[in-house]
Parts: sequence; structure tokens; C-alpha cells
Amino acid sequence: MKQRLAWILALLMAGCTVVSCGETASDNGNDNAETQHTPAQTEAVTEAPSVLDAFAGKDFDGYTVNVLLYDQEDSHTDMVTEGKETGDVLNDIVFRRNRAIEELCNIHLEAVRDSDANVASAAKKEVTAGINDHDLFFSNITIMPLASGGYLYALNDLPHVDLSAAWWDQAALTGLSIGGDVYMATGDISPSSLMTSSCLVFNKKLFAANDMELPYQTAAEGKWTLDKLAEMTKGLTQDLNGDGKLTFEDDLFSFSSWCYDSPYSLFYGAGGMLSRKNAEDIPESFRDLDKITAVYETIFSIIHGNESYFVTDIGQYPTTYELFANGKAYFCEIMLRKIDSNLRDMADDYGILPIPKWDEAQETYLSCVNGAGALVVVPKTAEDPERTGFILEALAAGSSEIITPSLYNVITKSRNVRDAESADMVELITHQRVFDPVYMNSISGYNFIQTMLQGKKTDVASTLAKSENSAEKALNKLVDAYLSIEK
Repeated sequence: MKQRLAWILALLMAGCTVVSCGETASDNGNDNAETQHTPAQTEAVTEAPSVLDAFAGKDFDGYTVNVLLYDQEDSHTDMVTEGKETGDVLNDIVFRRNRAIEELCNIHLEAVRDSDANVASAAKKEVTAGINDHDLFFSNITIMPLASGGYLYALNDLPHVDLSAAWWDQAALTGLSIGGDVYMATGDISPSSLMTSSCLVFNKKLFAANDMELPYQTAAEGKWTLDKLAEMTKGLTQDLNGDGKLTFEDDLFSFSSWCYDSPYSLFYGAGGMLSRKNAEDIPESFRDLDKITAVYETIFSIIHGNESYFVTDIGQYPTTYELFANGKAYFCEIMLRKIDSNLRDMADDYGILPIPKWDEAQETYLSCVNGAGALVVVPKTAEDPERTGFILEALAAGSSEIITPSLYNVITKSRNVRDAESADMVELITHQRVFDPVYMNSISGYNFIQTMLQGKKTDVASTLAKSENSAEKALNKLVDAYLSIEK
């Protein structure tokens, strides 16, 4: 998938090149410039083969592919459209992908949305009853128990599906597989999953007023670290009205974050993990206490030491982004897909940054994909695995060519974030994503960082010790369930 994302910047650069060439021709007074082509120019406009060429020749006689999708934060947009192009970027590219696959395979895609709980429940009921009302399901981590329960088809055994292909997120497959079997996947097929990647936004106006250097170059050089963020946010929070209290309505904050997302984003972005895989692809509980403690202490200093705005009341969740949108926070942790919906009316210019590394030695920026991220599954009772596998793979491949290259326009369509630097940052953000089996399966202790920050606790060792035995037992139970599945 990251190869496809590289197209984003290539397309932008290509657009600049075309304009530049046109201006040069005009400046030289060459009236025939538009009709004169060098061999190199001719080669440049040669249309590349489509990845969908490999799927030509199949005809499923107008079969209706029924898809049930969860409706959390507009995740239904992975498949559901208005049935036509409307001018909305995401709607239009998904519509084009759907139409391309319908025409290619002679099928009709029928996508319906429901709550995540109802999607998981429907999948379980259909498999239990041996019925095939739906060919594909899209859900979040609420679908995970169906894998260990034996209700899903192993995608690595599904005919025509090539999980090594670039359109499947390899980090997700690594994090979600157990014993070599994969029951859930994501990638280009789910633009909402890609946009669930965590990142930071920063207020350019506040930076300028405080004579602060924009962090773009630091990030581009691989030097954007958790310590750097802690250093930059120190001393920025201000009690503007001097009443001795820090409030949403009246004051200015260094950082704005939300307890159900931000602790995980910062922890996993800094390379924190609660598991590792052995040579047999079996996840094992693994806690590098020294690393985890050091990461937590730095996050604690950002959240509490630097007096950030940290939302712990679910009823106040929207204020996380409202504070930033109102120009009252220097930084805010956010998901890519929430940028437009929460910041579209923001008056101040802002920029996008990846979640900081732990240190400069960390190979790449890491972006946590939280439990809201979309996963596609196939019911174990699939009526025609050959057909389902072919259509699933065609949808994924077609997405890589039709949807992903245009996602820049979705992610950064807000008027205040149209800058080349943010385009570069989006590439860094989506380059490497993190799926920890302990987090994805809600294994005991997975939420230690959230609960500790909510309670302003600092003793990491004793907190983790309390869940150590139960975590190991839960993970072993999960592995045993996967390995006992009859396929």
C-alpha cells in the first residue's frame, strides 16, 4: 500500500511539471509548442497497464455481491456511495472503483450499513445458521472474536487472494495473523482504514506568534521525536484570564488530546509494544519494561507535566478538536479522517505531522491504527469461495489504482492545509502502521497507558505486574483457539 501512496507526491509533482512546461513554451513564443513532442514526452504520456488487466475475462452473470459495513465515523464510505458522482472526492473515487469492478466481473455491488455491533452479530448468526446473506463484512475490532471463534474464512486460503500484493497492508497482516492464518485484512480496499492512521496537527498562527520554527524539516530529517514534542510544548499553556484555573473556554493550551486515542497513538508511535511474534507466527506477551517506562514518562510529561488539555470524559470528547479549531492549542493529536470533519471551519492555518518517534535511531515513523479501523472479513460459510476471492482481490487491486492515489485530496482538502510540506507528512504518516495483537484483541493490560494517564499514575512496573499473568493466559487462550480452528 505504501507504494501506492508514493503516487500522491508523484502526481502533485507531475502537475507542477506540466504547468511549468506550458509556461516555458508560452514564454518562448512557440505557437506550435503544444503539438511538438519529443520522444521522451511521448513516452511520458503512454498509459501504463492497469492492475485490473489481470482480472479480465471473468463473468459472474450479474451476481449481486452483498456487503454489510459498519457505520462508525463514516466507515461505510469504503463501499457505500450516492450511486453517482456528486463532486465529493471520496464518494466519487469509491463510485468509480465500484463501477469498474462491476463492469469487469459482471456483478452488482449491494452495500448496506449498520452499527459495528450489528455487523458482528449478523456475521455470527449467518454462519451459525449456515446461510449466505452477505458475501463480505467490514467492521472494526468488534469482529475480532469471530476469528478465534471459527466463524471466518482464512483469507490466506481463499482462492485468488494474494495477501503479499501491495494493495494489502502488510503491517496489518503481520499484526493480525496467528500461526500463519489471517482472518481479517485491510489495505487499499478500505480508504477509511488508511485515514484512521494517527497524526498530529499544529497551529501555524500560534507558532508564528511565538517565533517557533515549523517542525516540517525536523520531521523530514527523521528527527521528530517524543522528547522534541515534550520540549516544544513546555511552557506554552497559559492562564489567559488569570483566574488560577485552566479551562476550555478561557485559556491557551500546549497540546490537546483524548484519552481513548492519544495515549495509544503516542505509545505505539514511539515504538512501544506489548507483544512480539515468534518464528511460528505466534504472538507472545512481551514487555520491555525499561523502554515502556521511559516512553510513558515522556508521554506523562507532555500530557500532565506540560499542562495539556486531556479529555477523559466521553461526553466532552468533541472538545478535543474544538479547542484546536478555535485556535486555543498549539498541537492536537488526531486521525487523518477527522481532520476535515473537525477542522474544516478553522480560521487559522495548520499543518500535519507524523506521531513522533522515540528517538532518531528509530527506523521510521509509526502510526497507530486504533480499534475503529476497518477490517474486511469473509464468512466461513461462503457459498462460492472462488467467486468471493476473485471479487475481493479485484476490489482491493482496483482500489490501489483508483482510490488511493486520490486520497491526498480527501485527507488534505481543508483549505488551510494545502501545502506541499503536509503532503510529504501524509506520506510519512501512512508509511508504516502498527497493529499490536494485544491491543487489537483487548488482552489484559492493553489499556494500561490510558488508565494510568487518566489517574495521573506514574508507577509503570507495578501497574503492568498486576496484569502480567492474566495477559499471558488470555493471549495463550487466543492462540489455542486459532490453532484449533477446523478449516
